[in-house]
Amino acid sequence: MDFYNKENRKWILIFGLVVVLIIFIAVFSGVFKSNSKNDLQKDFSFIKLITAEHNFKSGLHDYTGAIMFPTPCYTMSVDAIVRESFPENVTIRFTIDEAKKIEACAQTVTEKNFRIIFQASKEAVVGATINDKPIKLEISKETIVE
Repeated sequence: MDFYNKENRKWILIFGLVVVLIIFIAVFSGVFKSNSKNDLQKDFSFIKLITAEHNFKSGLHDYTGAIMFPTPCYTMSVDAIVRESFPENVTIRFTIDEAKKIEACAQTVTEKNFRIIFQASKEAVVGATINDKPIKLEISKETIVE
């Protein structure tokens, strides 16, 4: 039997095209997407707003507060971006992710504290984001010392 006869080549070509088409569809449908970028896009809708205390003294803004998480298995970092203008536009950026699961995580509501200090004028306009998505920042107590 001649494996490379005209009829067999036709079926090999059709099979090859089907495999390429399946791979093409899988790649563009997200089957092979990397999770590293998707991790930051997770839905953190359980956080409705961020409540913080604000203190201002000698050109320094000090925001402190806590965010409630459904489990202790989340990690959180916070930084501030001050955009030069007058008044300055400041974004307090919270970056939240689920820690890599090494073992089971207890389903215990957990409070994670934060504190961020940055320099800006008293008139600075401050907002907040979680993983680059805007979220309401509510000030529970404000102290301004001039």
